[in-house]
Amino acid sequence: MGHVRAQLKIMSNQDAVQLVSILNSDGTADKYVIEDYEGNHRVSARSLLGVMYMGMEHTEDMFLVNMTNDGKFPSVIDQFRPTGSFD
Repeated sequence: MGHVRAQLKIMSNQDAVQLVSILNSDGTADKYVIEDYEGNHRVSARSLLGVMYMGMEHTEDMFLVNMTNDGKFPSVIDQFRPTGSFD
């Protein structure tokens, strides 16, 4: 079964800090990773260094992945999604 994911756009280090802070404070960070389009590069969504790396290396193809396959994402991630993203 494929996993559920949401495209992200991290434009700055401040965006990365804010995303990691949100995921770590609402208790869901252990269910999420961030990966590139093909899934070849993957980091923990609770790792600031990992999120910053993905934001620099995979600016246009960065996805928050729901590892529990329950289809749920924190609503606050909408502020990090590019307009018109429906992957």
